[in-house]
Amino acid sequence: MDNSNEAKTEQIVVLLRRRPDLVPRVSQSYDWRPNPLPSPEDYARTLLADGEFRALQLGTWLGTTDGEIISQAVSQVIPPFYRPEYDLLVNGLTLAAKLQAQEGQLRAGMIALGVISATLITSGIASMIREAA
Repeated sequence: MDNSNEAKTEQIVVLLRRRPDLVPRVSQSYDWRPNPLPSPEDYARTLLADGEFRALQLGTWLGTTDGEIISQAVSQVIPPFYRPEYDLLVNGLTLAAKLQAQEGQLRAGMIALGVISATLITSGIASMIREAA
């Protein structure tokens, strides 16, 4: 793993360890009624509403963080042995990164459209001025 991937993995681990509210409680084998887990979609929405998660920029307009990086980070917080909780974190983080990337791509597209529109308007005005002169 290269340094940027290691850094991204560490950032995810730090966030999840610092924010236990973002990590579902692991069901213990002696629990007769385990905690219900949210869906990955609900968990992703929770992450997208969180400023600290957004600051990680797992999803940018250029793409998303590799799922392997997310899996490695989650395995440092919740062992894969706890499959439901582990899967929820991996799938939720991956989905949140994809949704964050889609938002970025939409924003980049809107900016590009605005720049193109401004360029066309400026060119049109310059053309009209040249013709009038």
